[in-house]
Amino acid sequence: MASVAAERQRSSLDSPDSPTSPHSQGSLSGPASSSALVLLPDTETQDPYDFGSDDDESDDEHDSQLEIQGLPIPPLGSAVVFLYLLSPYLRLGAMYIIDGGEPISLWYGLLTLICASSLSAFCRHLWFMLGRYLRKFTLEDILIEAFVRGRGQGRQHSFARSTITCAIALFRVLLAAMYFRDSVNSVLQLVPEDMQSLAHPYVSAFLGFFVLVLCISDTVAAKPVIYASALSTVSYIAWLIVVSHAHATGTIQPFTSWQQRGILWNIYSSIVFACTTTLTVPLSASLAGSLVAWPVKQHRAKRFKLLNVCSAALATLLMLPLVIFTSLHVTNLNGRTSDPSSLLVPIFRTMTISLAIPSVVVSSPMPRLSHMRRFTPVNPAKFIFVLSAVLLSLASPSVANTIWDLTLALACLGTFLLPALTHITIHYFRRPLTIVLPQAPQSVHASPRSSVSGRRSVSRPSLDPLLQRKERYLQRRRLGKRLLWDAGIWLVLIPTCTCVVVWAGGRLIGMW
Repeated sequence: MASVAAERQRSSLDSPDSPTSPHSQGSLSGPASSSALVLLPDTETQDPYDFGSDDDESDDEHDSQLEIQGLPIPPLGSAVVFLYLLSPYLRLGAMYIIDGGEPISLWYGLLTLICASSLSAFCRHLWFMLGRYLRKFTLEDILIEAFVRGRGQGRQHSFARSTITCAIALFRVLLAAMYFRDSVNSVLQLVPEDMQSLAHPYVSAFLGFFVLVLCISDTVAAKPVIYASALSTVSYIAWLIVVSHAHATGTIQPFTSWQQRGILWNIYSSIVFACTTTLTVPLSASLAGSLVAWPVKQHRAKRFKLLNVCSAALATLLMLPLVIFTSLHVTNLNGRTSDPSSLLVPIFRTMTISLAIPSVVVSSPMPRLSHMRRFTPVNPAKFIFVLSAVLLSLASPSVANTIWDLTLALACLGTFLLPALTHITIHYFRRPLTIVLPQAPQSVHASPRSSVSGRRSVSRPSLDPLLQRKERYLQRRRLGKRLLWDAGIWLVLIPTCTCVVVWAGGRLIGMW
């Protein structure tokens, strides 16, 4: 009986009319089935929104080394990326919160801080998803992909890249000028009033030279830039402790008046400015590059998401006391001016701001000018950058007010509005990068006695329903997650940015 059954099974497998015969069209055995399994693409790795599922384990191994070579920032460890994600919050914007002004409501201040920090983390994640979806490592590449028609390296792309690079460089120069001016003013608080006008240019020149020495490196992955950013963060924490003691003893003194900063500046705008950030796209790419060799690939996305949330939450906690102090508005109740805090506050403030400038300068786009590096240890373009920032910091009060307002507008638009517009353009107005479900080729009815080459070219329509069900299931999962991000953009981010733009326009024309 066993031999009879074996004969029947063998005859059914060898029969041309059998559905599992190697001569049939839908055969899944032999060389044909092996080809079908190898050529079937893994379309699950194309989703930029699914960060917790197995279909997000992308990045082919043979492309990893090429991607690392194209990174604008060399691969960085998680601790360094966390430092660069945290340090922009703990700079000049946070210190502006307590610099004079009318006391604000505690609840309004806390609401502004929580909303600004949450939207900042949300926009950072938008940049991360856009960079991963487009496989771009710089902000310039993402903006060109979103707003320039066609894909390639034509004249239109070159002009767009030059324009975007100049806009980014202009913002970084203005930001560095703000840092220089505030650092110099902090140092001048330690100088007698009759000597401040004489010491002003010398202090500016010294700080400019000090920053230029720290900016010799060409990347933020260099140790001098990393150490400077770390010391800036530590000095901010020391400054916060001294300011807290001064508020507790009633010896705090306002640094400057709001009239010296422009029309758009107040306590609420300072909170929003403190939550503006840069370098999100290259930092996320450098973190992914450092995790290429990890055996578990889903950690690449989860790690940046965790670092982003933790940095925003920690920065919120470190700025929270400043908002509370501003609502109390306690200023030198005892009338003492010789308290140690009156000396330590400007010292730590100067350290925090001046040590934050190297990361701003080094991360700015500028020409390499390698043919001139043989004659000077510093890139001449970097020297021109620092010199321009120092000269702008010495501008008259009216020009400084314009610089302050322009820097605030560019920082807020680049942090909150630009990622929303880029996301909408990429996913609503641009053609998708890949086709998820290609058209199935027309089936060819081959005879049982067809040649070997004919059998290899026969299509397999029996596999199409399985592939389509798989793709529809993935699309349903992606649609649900996509709707959450779209709701955050359309219902929260866009209305908030619109209200802020209307308020800023009203302030500029004098309506309120």
